[in-house]
Amino acid sequence: MLKLDDVSLYYGRVHALRGISLEVPEGRIVSLLGANGAGKSSTLKVISGLCAPQSGDVRLNGESVQGRSCGDLVKNGVIHCPEGGGFFRSSPWRKIYV
Repeated sequence: MLKLDDVSLYYGRVHALRGISLEVPEGRIVSLLGANGAGKSSTLKVISGLCAPQSGDVRLNGESVQGRSCGDLVKNGVIHCPEGGGFFRSSPWRKIYV
């Protein structure tokens, strides 16, 4: 299970996430929807360990993800492939996405 509890994140002086709380039970597929600038990407960055929250906690199967490497999180099923990340540079479809 993935659980965010009152997570806040700043980029400098910009308050990107304000008290985000959510729970995703094991085996469920969910979508995170919102307008541009609503905090979707920031939420995913906190979950995947790319950004550390200033407050709150992110737990995966009951254990905090803070301080864990991205590689460790991937081994535990957390994968973040941002749009336009260039992960498939040799792909014949790359030109479609660039």
